Amino acid sequence: MVLSNIILNSTASRILFKKKSLMIYIYILALFSLLPIFAYVLSQKTINKGYVFGISFLIIIFCIFSFSGKYSFLGSVKEQNINAKILLSIDQDVTVPDELVSLFDIRINEDEKVFWAQSYIFKAISEKKLNSAESLISMFEKYFKSSDEKFLFYTLYTQLRDAKFPIYRESKLILELSLPDGCKKFQGNASLFIMNGPKIPIASKDFLNDSKVILENTNSSIPGFDLASAYLNQEPIELKIFLECEEITGIFTTDNVFLFDQNMHINQHIIQSNEWLKKTQ
Repeated sequence: MVLSNIILNSTASRILFKKKSLMIYIYILALFSLLPIFAYVLSQKTINKGYVFGISFLIIIFCIFSFSGKYSFLGSVKEQNINAKILLSIDQDVTVPDELVSLFDIRINEDEKVFWAQSYIFKAISEKKLNSAESLISMFEKYFKSSDEKFLFYTLYTQLRDAKFPIYRESKLILELSLPDGCKKFQGNASLFIMNGPKIPIASKDFLNDSKVILENTNSSIPGFDLASAYLNQEPIELKIFLECEEITGIFTTDNVFLFDQNMHINQHIIQSNEWLKKTQ
């Protein structure tokens, strides 16, 4: 899913930013279309004056319609002006001005805003223009409304975070489980939650006959709501583990609350054998 989003962003970026060069070509074409008119004005002996003038007029109308018409297929002049200014802000790695975002909100069609926004954000991140990327993420978040669009936004946000704090991309929690007496064959689940936060785990993993369980960012169901976010925000973590032993009837559980050591992107937590609570089925 993430790979497909990256491919989509890359394609969108190429299409969006090629419009700038297309605009230049259209202007050049419009300029050349004026040459026959100049020749017509300067030469009194030119034949087929109406034909020359008519063709030139049609070319000019075509150029204007291509960028300024309601149904223009290459984008309006005003859209291209907004595009050029946003690209300049990205190239300079500065915060995109609020007034420019306001113009974007007014001028760009509602059904195209997400397409344009994700293209700018992806370009800024891929070119390491992180100041611009951060401002774009903040300003454009409101356009990502549907579930799929929000998932895409969180993916872009995660890419920005990982670019700013690359060490936390490899965040891990290593669990060492000391099993209850008599438990040899077992299965279970380890899940991490933000204390007093949503009832959605920032990491969750099933395990089978393995007393060493490693939780990573990839064990999150929502991009950006993961171990790295807990490390960076220093939020209290609640660890819940469920364990079933083949030799023993009932379910064992343990519940722990702790903070990650922010100075280390890999933490370790040991569950002692006397920490398990048994629930009868």
